[in-house]
Amino acid sequence: MARSMEDAAAEPAFMAALLDATVYVHAPLNDRPGNLRLVSFPHPQTGAYLVPFFSDRRQAEEASSPRIRIIGITGRKLFEITAGATLILNPNQRYCLFYPEEIAVLLQGKVLPPVSKIDDEKERGRALEPEAQPPGWLIASLPGLFDSIPGVESAAVGRYARSDSDGTFHLALIVFVSDADAERAARAATVVLKECCERQEVSLDVLTLSPSLDHPYGQFPKAYRRTAHAGQSDLQRMH
Repeated sequence: MARSMEDAAAEPAFMAALLDATVYVHAPLNDRPGNLRLVSFPHPQTGAYLVPFFSDRRQAEEASSPRIRIIGITGRKLFEITAGATLILNPNQRYCLFYPEEIAVLLQGKVLPPVSKIDDEKERGRALEPEAQPPGWLIASLPGLFDSIPGVESAAVGRYARSDSDGTFHLALIVFVSDADAERAARAATVVLKECCERQEVSLDVLTLSPSLDHPYGQFPKAYRRTAHAGQSDLQRMH
């Protein structure tokens, strides 16, 4: 695991091994027979509930208590029975988070695409302008992507004002999301939209902004807006 965090090239092998490896989880000691509930705890910064699991029994025992029993299970089976949950591997060491969208991709036998932050000031400062006609496939993907992430309020699509020299169609998905769900939203968008972007030969960055932030990008037409029932697009309403 440590190697995969340092070397992205080692990550696919680690993820494949994790699915078949025995991992260890915590369950209440006095649970009903035949009923498997797993212990979870709130993330100290975001408050989102996480299901911990451990790569070896020793770590599981160190984090246990007299009211907890330790269960060995394959990584694949754990991912299958916790669909929709966020999991955290080895929470008391150098941990690794697994969001629901990433777990779904792993269970399909696919490789997670790398997610990297833009730290270069010149690159981060590139100006965006509203994309008047966002790709239909992108708009259609957003409700299924963001409806299940509670902190996402809306999303817009921008286009870099300066085009790349190679003529690449370079867009940015601007997600207005709470700080608690910003990381999940960015990673989910990267994972879910990767194959579509490759097929369409589109380069897509993901930018997360707090909905409370007064930012010029907040005036861009919304390609997705959370509603009581489903995502809705300003662009769809205009036609």
